Amino acid sequence: MLLTFYLLFIGLPVSEGCTLENRGRPLFITARTGESVLLPCYCTDHVPPDAFLWVKENTDSNEWEEVSSESGQYRDRVQLVNGHSPGNLSLLISHLTEEDGGNYRCEVKGSGYTDIRLTVEGCNLEKTDITQYITARTGGSALLSCYCTDLHTKPETFTWKKLNTNTNMYEEISGGKGQYRDRVQLVNGHSPGNLSLLMSHLTEEDGGFYLCELKGNKRTYIKLTVEEGSTKTTTSTAITASFQTPVSTASQTPSMHLSIVILVVLLLGLLLLGGVVYWRYRGQRQGQMESGEQKGMEREQETQDQVTYSTVVHNNRTSTPTAIHTEDMTEYASIRVN
Repeated sequence: MLLTFYLLFIGLPVSEGCTLENRGRPLFITARTGESVLLPCYCTDHVPPDAFLWVKENTDSNEWEEVSSESGQYRDRVQLVNGHSPGNLSLLISHLTEEDGGNYRCEVKGSGYTDIRLTVEGCNLEKTDITQYITARTGGSALLSCYCTDLHTKPETFTWKKLNTNTNMYEEISGGKGQYRDRVQLVNGHSPGNLSLLMSHLTEEDGGFYLCELKGNKRTYIKLTVEEGSTKTTTSTAITASFQTPVSTASQTPSMHLSIVILVVLLLGLLLLGGVVYWRYRGQRQGQMESGEQKGMEREQETQDQVTYSTVVHNNRTSTPTAIHTEDMTEYASIRVN
């Protein structure tokens, strides 16, 4: 009994005055892949570096293993953050992976430990019950869409592949070599979970089956058909029978040609309507002028008749018959006005 008390007395100065916060009460923390997370552990007093330890539970062996930045899966990804607070024993883990999830423990000699349950959410592809069929034109562009259900979740790794019909195997697509040189690019600018691929300057050889593949056998499939003609991209979706993990629908690219044609037709219609109105107005104007000229001629003719009639009336007097003597006959001349 005396020996037991003596050993305890020797151990007390190591952790004298240190009381762990949240001791005996587990913490639950959730983070996303690709992000950083802080596992908190605080002591009320200074703790020497060799008096505490971070460990993680190995689910396969049910043993606790030390977390170290010197080796293993945490190499150059973990660090202590107790710079200005000697009692701050928190651990920072960066560039999280799904494998980082699990049970962690902050142990302080003579003061116990604090347990933390870390859940790391990875990328889950959305709309896995449908496949995407895209039809595009040679020389145009096509967007092969692939999304995480949470757009803020960045997958650890992912690749785009195309089916080689000769070998019946999927081969990785690279924008730096082969037929896709300088023609493909990712469009995940502001959304880490947007894994979509944009292909430009399409050729008929670009048609075929594509897949977006994530770590953990997560895949989504796309069927691209490239036809000859002007640039036009259409998208449709359907239930797939040959694949178990299809893809989400891509956005349609509207054609500007239809709008231009409609605008031209409207302008031609307006010009035609203006021409019809102009010719109708001109015809009416010409008819009015002809009608006016006809009426003027009629008035002029009437005036001439009246002048003639007045002349006759002016001379409308019965004069005494004038005898015209000739050698053998006498004729009488007279003027008769009806």
